[in-house]
Amino acid sequence: MEPLLSSKPAPSGEENAGKEQHINMRIAATDKCAIEAKAKRAGLSVADYMRRAALGKTIVERVPLDLRRELGAVGNNLNQLARLANSGKLPGVGIEALNELVERLLKTLR
Repeated sequence: MEPLLSSKPAPSGEENAGKEQHINMRIAATDKCAIEAKAKRAGLSVADYMRRAALGKTIVERVPLDLRRELGAVGNNLNQLARLANSGKLPGVGIEALNELVERLLKTLR
């Protein structure tokens, strides 16, 4: 019988060291799709995702590449504004709005 959640071949060698036991379970197709999607977003195999979830370990989704690039661009702009502010070439009027924007960005990322 084929494993229910496996969509990739089983890892071998060091990745599989010490992992001799198997757990089989039945789940609905919609649950399988949801688990596979969450594992993919976390950059994990389904087995690693299930193992971490079952053991109560923290599972962190990867930040999408386009969002990381956008955040890098915002950081570059912020550094340029900080340089201008420190040199006295940036009017103080926009500083509070900039601080508010940075706070909102940080809150969104958390």
